[in-house]
Amino acid sequence: MYGRKPAGSFTLLSFACWACFLLIGCKKENNPEKEENDGKLTDVVSQACLNEAKEMGFTIYAGNNPPDISGTYRFAPWRLDADNAYVPGIGTAPGYTTENGFAASFSNQTATSINVSYQGYYEGFENSKPWIMGSGNNFTVCRYIRMDACSGNFRYNYMQLISGTKDGNVLKNVKMVNIGLDALNPDALCVEEGNIDLWSDTDGVSNPE
Repeated sequence: MYGRKPAGSFTLLSFACWACFLLIGCKKENNPEKEENDGKLTDVVSQACLNEAKEMGFTIYAGNNPPDISGTYRFAPWRLDADNAYVPGIGTAPGYTTENGFAASFSNQTATSINVSYQGYYEGFENSKPWIMGSGNNFTVCRYIRMDACSGNFRYNYMQLISGTKDGNVLKNVKMVNIGLDALNPDALCVEEGNIDLWSDTDGVSNPE
């Protein structure tokens, strides 16, 4: 999705209008195969889409005792690892890397909620307050957001998940997955539903700023 790429990157903006016919189908569906303590997540995105994200290399840390990740961290170098809608020659290919990445700030964390803001990365518009899951040193931040582009003709909901491990004052093995959900108007120029892309901090260490 255009809305969730680093500043200056248009990984799916150029691809999106070409893919108007692409419809994989990740709307919420009833599925009893929910992981422990992730019911709020599967209320928004289907288990089938979460399973596909895991197959692409993403880990979801369920649980109600995540570590305190308060602070600002630099996710860099930041790389597109996989995109289930990528077509060679259209958009940005997996492997694309921005050396300086972007900074993510986490604050006001409680047992279940957290504030999230970015510098140098599209934040989207929050549909609900972000929440955090996990246990021990492992965490997953969940952001149910929408993007607005193309004068309102490119408006989609999507789920953005950030997982990693807290180790002292750094975060390790941080990855982000974006899961396209439903269009917000019938005239949306492009179809993002079912599009999943996976990003990572390639050196495995996200240092505080």
